[in-house]
Parts: sequence; structure tokens; C-alpha cells
Amino acid sequence: MVRSSGHPLYLFQLRDRRMINQEIKGNLAKLLATENLIVEHRKVPTASFDTLRRVLTLPIWDKASATVYDMLVGHEVGHALYTPDVDWRESVRNKVPKDFVNVVEDARIEKLMKRKFPGLSRSFYQGYEELNDQDFFEIQEIDLERLSFIDRINLHFKVGSFAMIPFANDAEDQFVTRVANAETFEDVLAICEDIVDYLKQQEKQQTPAPMPQQQGEQQSTDGEQSEQQGEEGENKEWFTDSDPEEDHRADRDADDADLETPSYSGGGDTYDENESKTQRAFDENAEELANNSEYHSETTYVELPEMIMENVIVDSKDLTAYITKCFNEKQAERMEFWGDIFEGPDTAYKTYKKSAQKEVNYLVKEFECKKSADAYARQATSRTGVLDTKSLHTYKYNDDLFKKVTVLPDGKNHGMIFVLDWSGSMGDVILDTVKQLMNLTWFCKKVQIPFEVYAFTNEWHPVFIDRDYDACEGLPQKAVQKAGVLDINKHFSLLNVLSSRTNAKQFEEQCLNLFRCAYTFKYHCYYNPPQGLGLSGTPLNESIVALNSIIPQFKNDNKLQKVNCVILTDGEGCDLAYNYEYPYGVDGLGRRRCPGVSTLRDRKLGRTYKQFSDYMGEYDQSMTAILLQNLKDRNPDVNILGFRICSGTDFGRFYRYVNNIRSYNDVPEKDMKNWRKFKSLEMSPAGYDAFYAISASGMNAETEFNVAEDASVAQVRKAFRDNLRKKTTNKKLLSSFASLVS
Repeated sequence: MVRSSGHPLYLFQLRDRRMINQEIKGNLAKLLATENLIVEHRKVPTASFDTLRRVLTLPIWDKASATVYDMLVGHEVGHALYTPDVDWRESVRNKVPKDFVNVVEDARIEKLMKRKFPGLSRSFYQGYEELNDQDFFEIQEIDLERLSFIDRINLHFKVGSFAMIPFANDAEDQFVTRVANAETFEDVLAICEDIVDYLKQQEKQQTPAPMPQQQGEQQSTDGEQSEQQGEEGENKEWFTDSDPEEDHRADRDADDADLETPSYSGGGDTYDENESKTQRAFDENAEELANNSEYHSETTYVELPEMIMENVIVDSKDLTAYITKCFNEKQAERMEFWGDIFEGPDTAYKTYKKSAQKEVNYLVKEFECKKSADAYARQATSRTGVLDTKSLHTYKYNDDLFKKVTVLPDGKNHGMIFVLDWSGSMGDVILDTVKQLMNLTWFCKKVQIPFEVYAFTNEWHPVFIDRDYDACEGLPQKAVQKAGVLDINKHFSLLNVLSSRTNAKQFEEQCLNLFRCAYTFKYHCYYNPPQGLGLSGTPLNESIVALNSIIPQFKNDNKLQKVNCVILTDGEGCDLAYNYEYPYGVDGLGRRRCPGVSTLRDRKLGRTYKQFSDYMGEYDQSMTAILLQNLKDRNPDVNILGFRICSGTDFGRFYRYVNNIRSYNDVPEKDMKNWRKFKSLEMSPAGYDAFYAISASGMNAETEFNVAEDASVAQVRKAFRDNLRKKTTNKKLLSSFASLVS
């Protein structure tokens, strides 16, 4: 026996292999089923299928080979596809043993699966060969001739290629043929009924007649001789002189699902005709393939919740009115002592807006050029059916004398959704992030792309807007709570800070309010942001879940074909908990953190995703990456773009995290050089169509070329280079962004 190492790395690799195997086999099951099927791997002894929920539950067969695993999966999918969920006992008047139905139904569904997926024939053949070598049916020490009829049928259709299964007479041969030809479950029940009747007739025929009372030793001796002769006669009658191989060759030729029958022999006792000992032996041995150890972690399946969006989104109109009111009240309160408390931020806003127009105009130009080039590449030329008189002179060598028209197809209608990180860690860079965000929204305004901007937070409360709101009731639920679904914290909200649904005056008010709020986190001010707009936690994952509701509504309201979703953040989101039912009969739901062996299951898509890795494990198995992938799967016409604001030290850690690099020494030097030179780097982490890492220090660099009057030549040169590098960086990022949006 090979003993496993207890080293943590080995255990991690072992778990990782098990996760991959389960994922692959789960996908195999769904492919075989060709339907909206949910596959679960759990610590259960046998497989089962819930027809109402369309959930196929498979054991964790981590002791089975890949071939056997494929065979077992194919078998169970066959039951899911073809075995009806009906109470069949009533239709056969409860006279058919369950083992009979199981054996005959197994033969039928495996035949149908091999017919539907010819590649499975090899898996079934090799799988049963391997299990037969391991004596899963426990027949190596058994005389096959003395097995029950249903056992011999079972063996014929499963291991008939490796063990010659004898049948006694033409009647049994006919039953074998009927089993091979069974197409419906009704056929299965009819065959089983007839087998029961046949066995009853055989039992009557084999029962010896009562012996008459006789006297004398000779008569007794004669009786014993007669009894012996009767037994010999039964044996002769039970078996025929015909070759079983020849008897079933025709049947095998008629159905490719049938198996060949080489020789095999043994010895044993007689068996009960009403049960299949071989199938029960197989089931018991198959249970040993599954890991049901108490130390084996069972996968926890979690699903997306149904969001209550009216409790999640704070509409831009209501939010703007609230912020403006708070700022006006603050100004009136402090005007006497401090004068205009917004003079500093308002002046900074106007200055920045003016300077940013160059970048915005550049972005608009890039967008229009990219869009025109794409339209030209997709142009189509067609004949009009009108003769081109200028080409008539070429009739001898030119077959095409008709005028042509070039059609430029209309581009898709695009929309933008921005998600802004409003967390505490953004304090030092929130103002610069807001500036970048405004550049993008001003661009959208100029090219008439509809957009919405949401800032995620854990600080908001409905009482801030609705003064009549009963604060004692607490925060409203943000999602429908059900066992097995991800839990959305009641503190989570999305603040609709900017919107294209406003006119120019309203949008300017929104931008100024947002700028004033962000300004307070970087500079000393005579005011604080309104209550509820303080920086908080990082509900990024909650926001991604909410986007599954926001995007379809946004597309429908604006008649869009394509949506670009931009996420601006400086860190990873906190993993979501999930709801579970209290054990031991306690009513209600509890919240529990998703363990390391949790996986997201989407019934709408019929897909199960990779298992979540532990915190700061592999990025492509992080909850954020998996939720983003699910978002793209649910919304195929969405581009997900990311802007990650990184400090100098944070970039190296983040780069290694998203690229699954364990050591600093393994980071490509060219990427580090580009980062140091341009203060930005385009990356492609899982879940994103494009991702831009931006240096926090590089974001607040001024784009204007400013030097002192008495500056030296070297100082002027340095200032010029810094200014040029900043412009180059911005243009590079904006050009890439324009390409994706166009």
C-alpha cells in the first residue's frame, strides 16, 4: 500500500486533483445528459437523481480509475435520462421483485447510452473489464450454472465478454433477446412480469410428485433410485446440449450493445431466484470506490440569491437631492464663521475639468477612429442588378458588368456601467480614481453612450433619505434568504452617484457632489461627507451578484446590444457567506462562511463552477473570479473591464496573486520594467476581458507642463519627460479602452 504524505503541499495537491476530477466528471455528466442538469458530488454511498430539481447526485469516486469513473457516470446519466420517476409496482401488481427491474433496466439504459454516445461503448467495455478483474460481482469462486436466472442476465449484459454465461433452454434465450431489444420502461416491466411467471412454471415442473406409500426394503430402494433418476433428469432438462456462444451470436449481431461471452467456470451453491446477488455484490463493492471518510471534506454547493434590487440601489435622483441638501445645510451652518467652505474643492473641480478635456477629446477621437475602422472592415459589397455602362467594353473578359453598392453595417448600441470602490482603503486614491471615472463619463456624454455609475458601500441606511423610515425595523433584506444560497449582507448598498439619464445641469450637480465627497478624504476641509457616504468595507462580490440584475434591466431600458462593465477598485472583495438551515429541528436560517471546498452552482445555466480556493489562494478560483465568470456566462454580451489602483508595494503582490506566481523571482522582468516606466500595466486576470493596473502615485501626477521660471535646463528636461510619460501612459490606456468600447 502506498501511504500518502502528510505534508501540507501534498494534501493541497491531492485536494486540487480531486477538485479537478470532480469538475471534469461533472461536466461529462452534463454533456452526456444534454440538458439543464445539475451535478453534485457528495459523501453518499450510491448515486441518485432528483427528477423535480434535475439534480444528479454522484458519490465521490476518488478510488476509481478514470475509465471506471466514466462508466459509472455514463450509467447514472442513463438513469437520469431514460428511467422514469414513476411508482411501477402498482402497474405490475407488486409481483415483480425490485432486483428484476434494476437488472433489466440497467441493460436497457446502457444500450440507449451507447447508441446515443458511441464513444461510451469503449468506456463500458473497459470499465466492466476492470471491475470483473477485481471480482466486483464476486463470481470467481462460483459455479455460474447454479446462479439465479436474473443473476445470469445481469452478468451477460455487463461482463458477458469476460465470462461465458450459460442459459438453460430456448425460453431463457428468448428472454435474453427480449432484454437486449427492450426500448421503453414499459418493455422492461413486461419482461420482468414474464420472467416471474416463467420461474413459477419452472418451480412447479421441478417439484417432485408425492411418493406413494410402499412397503418393503426393495420398494424403498426402488424409490431412492427413482428419486436419484429424477434429479438427474432435472439437470438434463435445465441445461441444453447447445453451445451458448452459438445461441446468442445472432442476438449479439442484431444489437451492438450486446457483449461477447468467452468461457469462465467455478463452483458454488444454489441461489434464490427472486434476488440478484451479483448486483448486490456490485453495489456493495462500488460503495468502496467512494470516499465517505469523516475526514473527507464534502463539497458545499452554493447558489446565487434572488436580489431585491429596490432595497439595494439608491437612485441617482434621490441621492443627488440628499447630498445637495446636506451640503447646503452645512454651508448655511458654517457660512458666518468660515465663509464659502466649498471654495477649495469647487475650484479644484473646475480646474481639473478644464484640463481633462484634452484627454476626453483624445478618447473621443480614438473611439470614432476605431469604430470607423471596424465598420470598414465589416463592410459588404453587393451587386445592384443595374448594368455598369463604364464596364461594357470589358465584356470579353469580365463576367461582372453590374454596378455594386457598399453597405456599412450599423454598429451595436453600447452602454457603460461603472462600479466604484467606496471602501476605506481607497481613502488616499479615491479623489484620483473619481477623476479617472469622470474622464470616462464625460467621454460617454460626448459620444452619447448611456451609462450608470454605482459606488458600493456598507454605510448607507434608508433613513438618510426617508426621515419617516422606522429605524427600529433595521436594514431591509437585500436578497431572498434560502438555504444553500449566498448571503447578501443587509448593510450592502449601491449608490447611483452618476447617471446619463440626467440633463446637463443635473449631471454637473452630480459630478460636483461626487468630487466634493472624494475631496474630503484627501484634503483638510471645513465639512465632512454626508452621513452614509463615508468609506466602508469592500462589498465587491455583492456588487457582482447585483450586476446580474442590473445589466439586463439596463440593456432593456436603453435598447442596447452590448454592455461594458468597468470596475474601479484597489483591492479584493470579502468572500460571501451562505445561508443554511439550523440542525436538530431548530427553525430559521443561519449564516456560515463558505468553506474551502465550496463551489458555485447556477441552475439557470445548468453549470457548476470550480471550487472556491481559500483566501489568497489561486486567483482563478477566488470567489471574485468565479462570480465574474458567472456574470459573463449569464450575460454573454457584456465586456468586463477592470481598473486596479495599486501602490508600489501592492502591485508586486497583486501581480503574483493573479498570475499564480509563488516567488518574486518568477515575476517577468519585462512587466516590472513596464510598470516602473509607465506606472501602468495591462493584464488579463480571470473573469476580465481587459484589466489595467494603475499606479496610485502615477494617477495624481499633473498632465500640465509646469516649471519654475528660474528652472535649470536639467529641471526643464526632467519636467518635460515626466509630463510626456504621463501623457503617453494616459493615451495608451485610453486607446486600449476605446478599442474595447468601440
